[in-house]
Amino acid sequence: MKRIFSSILIFFFLIFSLHANLITSEKFSYTLDMPEGFEISDMEQDETSVIFKNKYLDVSVLIKVWPNSKFSDSMTALKDTLTRLKANSEYSQAMWRRQKCTIASFDSPSLLEGIAKGWACSIPLPQKKGFLTILTYVPQKLEADLQQVLISILDSVMIDTGSYREPGLITSTFYPRKQSKKINLEVSGKNISTTIDSIDAEANQFVIDREFSIFTFYAKNQLPETYDAWLRFYRVLARDTMERVKKPAFDIYSAMRTEAEKSDKQNPSAALAQLLLTWSQNFNYERKSVTADKADIESIPAILEGGSSDCDGRSLLLMCLLKHCGIDSCMFISAEYSHALLGVCFPDKQGQTISVDTETGKKEYLVGETTAKDVTLGMIPASMTDKSKWMAVELP
Repeated sequence: MKRIFSSILIFFFLIFSLHANLITSEKFSYTLDMPEGFEISDMEQDETSVIFKNKYLDVSVLIKVWPNSKFSDSMTALKDTLTRLKANSEYSQAMWRRQKCTIASFDSPSLLEGIAKGWACSIPLPQKKGFLTILTYVPQKLEADLQQVLISILDSVMIDTGSYREPGLITSTFYPRKQSKKINLEVSGKNISTTIDSIDAEANQFVIDREFSIFTFYAKNQLPETYDAWLRFYRVLARDTMERVKKPAFDIYSAMRTEAEKSDKQNPSAALAQLLLTWSQNFNYERKSVTADKADIESIPAILEGGSSDCDGRSLLLMCLLKHCGIDSCMFISAEYSHALLGVCFPDKQGQTISVDTETGKKEYLVGETTAKDVTLGMIPASMTDKSKWMAVELP
């Protein structure tokens, strides 16, 4: 048993070292993008139960996968789990990934010395692999201070390919879709009518505020994982943004495809990326916040509606739009340069690139400056050419 457990720890260590705290169970096909600093404290040999503890925050995560044969639905699975822990709970249900999921807030005397308070969810896994049940909790006295962390953990769950590109369970529950809202975009002199949901800007802002409050803990304490926490902040925001800009991306692509093909017959995708880069360079430039306790990035749907924007908001928006257009893109951030850039992968195009190690090998991404006007793809200020000072933000 000890040898097996050691092997499992080594396996998870490799996951940690490659993907920060992106935890994946290949057996049950779920992934969590948890805040930095979580380590396994216990695990069943068959992976049905795993307990994580954070080395900086007094936060625990208990993951239990129940077989489909044991329960009829997610509500029954979660209620049984919490009842075993003598928990007082309040339940609600929500549809997510076309599955009826269950969420609960709870307090329990059985998880820690004293009362533990936390949040939990139960999600039916695809292909009837079971009910994924997750409890995340803290000592009662810390619940108010760490609630954002607990919610972030549950919101980070991904159970299939589609869930890597849409808002998480908690955000979707707190901010359900309402109705379409028309917006007008002007790209390269062309008027494009499209829609977002009326709740998108508010929901996206909820994710920004929540995740920035978590990141600032690592930054203020100058923890070794601060850079990873910064990358996670943008990664989580990008995940939440993708579905919200899917319709605008489709309408932009439909409207600009012909112009892009005329501009560059050999590589119309590169022409489209340049058209969008030029478009972003003419946005209204303004930092949303000048204080360290607030994120200075605007809600991405709000930027589409004509709101203020900075380099990171523009780069993240273009990354998401271009991904929907089938273009390999990422975002680069630099603490030393206090700047962000777009990255697009076009091997046949010349210009300044930054190398990124990916699961399929090393890739070179042309840089895109979103805030200086009339700067084309592949150009970067001479004062920012030290490529070791740039980090890539990528979606899983």
